[in-house]
Amino acid sequence: MMKNRVAILLLILFHLVAYNSWGQTQLNFSERAKKREGSRWTLAEWLAQKDRNKLMDQWLWLNAPSPYEFSLLAANNYYKKKLTSDEKEYTITSLEASAYANIFGLSVEYDKRGDENENDLNGLFNVRVLGSSIQSSSLTLSFGQRTRTFSGLDPASITRNQFYQAALQLYIGRYFGINGSYRSYMSYADPYFGEVTGYQNQAGAFIEFEFLRIYGVYYQDIQKNANPTTPDPEIKREGVKTGLQFFF
Repeated sequence: MMKNRVAILLLILFHLVAYNSWGQTQLNFSERAKKREGSRWTLAEWLAQKDRNKLMDQWLWLNAPSPYEFSLLAANNYYKKKLTSDEKEYTITSLEASAYANIFGLSVEYDKRGDENENDLNGLFNVRVLGSSIQSSSLTLSFGQRTRTFSGLDPASITRNQFYQAALQLYIGRYFGINGSYRSYMSYADPYFGEVTGYQNQAGAFIEFEFLRIYGVYYQDIQKNANPTTPDPEIKREGVKTGLQFFF
């Protein structure tokens, strides 16, 4: 009788242990199934994510800054022209326009010196090697050509000097900055002046309000003529430009 009771108790204990183990195993199976379900890839989810990505790309495209930048500049240019035996003062208007696509840009500069019977037309190709825009601290390298027309000579003379330029712009504060540039003119052979070379340097400061800049620049422009029979072997212009620059 005692043996039967022990056997019954052992059988009940075995069933309890087996039931508990089966319950835990079922729980483990359920958790593993849920984990696999959470990491499951479906075509419907992929299509929905693709649509969300399209909407995000469209939003970024609409709100991204434009890669195209433009500026217009007009300045009052007061300078002294120093020759070998003479010095005179002049005031003219200087104009400049620039257009950029990302880091590459084109610029045009124009000075009409009617009282001297001269004018300058400059074209530049620019590469901004440092800086994110034309309204940020930047370093820009340029290659261009200056076409200088001397209509007062008989016959008129035109010199076409190619040049290299480095220009630095540095924002000291949010609305204030300084800038400067150095330009070296390559040699050009002219029948009247001989080998024409020279350089130009500028240094200035500006204040800025959104798309408008008010600035002032001190500059020197030197033209050296190699022809010994030329009355003026060096033509030096030294002055100050003050004006407005608009950004678009």
